[in-house]
Amino acid sequence: MRDPIAVSQILVIEQAPGWLVAALNHAIIAGVLLIGGAITMMLQVWVERRVIARMQDRLGPNRVGPEGILQSIADGIKMFTKEDIVPRAADRWVHLLAPIVALAPIAMMLAVLPWGRGLVAVDLEVGVLYIAAVSSISGVGLMMAGWGSRNTFALLGAMRSIAQLIAYEIPLIIALLGIVLLTGGMSLARMPELQAGIPLFGSSIPGAPDLGLGWFIFTPVGLLGGIIVFICALAEGERTPFDIPEADSEIVAGYMTEYSGMKFAVFYIAQYLLNFALAVLSAVVFLGGWQGPGVAWLADAGLGAAASLLSLLWLLLKAWALFVLMVVIRAAVPRLRVDQLMGFAWKYLLPLALVNVASAALWVGLTQWSSIEWGNLLPVDGLAPWQRIGVAALVTAVINLGATRWVLRINS
Repeated sequence: MRDPIAVSQILVIEQAPGWLVAALNHAIIAGVLLIGGAITMMLQVWVERRVIARMQDRLGPNRVGPEGILQSIADGIKMFTKEDIVPRAADRWVHLLAPIVALAPIAMMLAVLPWGRGLVAVDLEVGVLYIAAVSSISGVGLMMAGWGSRNTFALLGAMRSIAQLIAYEIPLIIALLGIVLLTGGMSLARMPELQAGIPLFGSSIPGAPDLGLGWFIFTPVGLLGGIIVFICALAEGERTPFDIPEADSEIVAGYMTEYSGMKFAVFYIAQYLLNFALAVLSAVVFLGGWQGPGVAWLADAGLGAAASLLSLLWLLLKAWALFVLMVVIRAAVPRLRVDQLMGFAWKYLLPLALVNVASAALWVGLTQWSSIEWGNLLPVDGLAPWQRIGVAALVTAVINLGATRWVLRINS
C-alpha cells in the first residue's frame, strides 16, 4: 500500500500545469549545476594551492579544516565582507555588468556537457557549435571590465585577453571540427557513446570486449586534435604559460585591476569554472567522456543506476586529471611573451589543426566510403571494418607526423 503522503504528492504533480512542472524541472537542474559549480571551484582552488605548494616544497593551506580543505570557504567569506570600490571615472553600469557577462556563458556551457550515462541536462544536436558560440561571449565581459574601469592597465589587459581568445579559438574550433567529421554530428551527448570498445578499433572487431576504451585520443586524428584543444584550453582559461592578460609583473592584474570584493570573486569563479568546463569538454570529445571499464558491464547486467554512477566517476576522474595537469604546467613552465603567444597560435596550432581536419576527412573516406565512391582507385570493399581502421590509422599517422615535423622545421 502506498504512503498517503506520496500519493498526494503524485496527485499534486499530475494536476500541476505543464509550464509549472517545466519551470520547476529547469530550476532544479540549474540549481544543481550552479551549486555543483561553486563546490567544484572551491575544490579547484584548494587542489591548485596544495599541488603547487608541494612542487615548491611548501605546505600550502593547512589550518582551516582538515588539510586546509575549508580555506576556500574562509576566502569566500572574506570576499563577501570586503568593500566594493568603484573608480570615480569608471562607467558604473559597465563596471557592474562585466563580471556577470563573463560568468553567465560559462554556466550555460555546463548544461550541454554529458556528465555520465544518461546524465545530460540538455542534449543539443549542435552541442559543439553551441559551446563554441557561448564560450566566446565571456570575452565581451572581459572587454567590458577593461573599458569600464577607465584604467590604462585594465584596458591593456582586456585587449590582450581579446586578442588571445580570438587567436586560440580558431585552432580550437578547427580541431573540434575533425572530431565532428569522425562522428558525423555535433551532439556532445552522442560522442561518448561512439567511444566504446577497445583502443583504436572501438567496437569494429567482432567478439571484442566492450572495455569503454575506444577513445578518439588513441587515433592519430584524435591525438593531434586533443593536444591542440588542450593547449587552446590553457589559453582560453588564461592558464600558464598563457596568463598574459593578468601578467602581474607587467600590467598589475589586467582587466581585474579595478575590481575588489565579490566582483573580483565573480571573475575568479568564472575563470576556474571555465578551466573545469574546458577540461570536461576535452574529456568528453577525446578521452571517451563517461566511458570506462565496467560501465558497459553494469548496463548489460541491468544495473542502470550503478552504471550511471560509475560513468560519472570516470568523467570526473578524467576532468580532474586534466585540471591537475594544468596546475602542474603552471608550476613548471614560465610565461610566454605576447609575440610568442600569438605566433604559437598562428604559426604552429592553426596549420596543424587544418592538416588534422584533412586527416579526419581521409579517415572517414577510408573507413566508410565504398570502392565506387573512391572511383575504384582503392579496393576497400573486401576489407573488414577493423582492417580499414588500421589502414586509416597508418595513413593519418604518417600525414600528421609529417605535418608536425614540417611545421616545427619551418618555424625553428
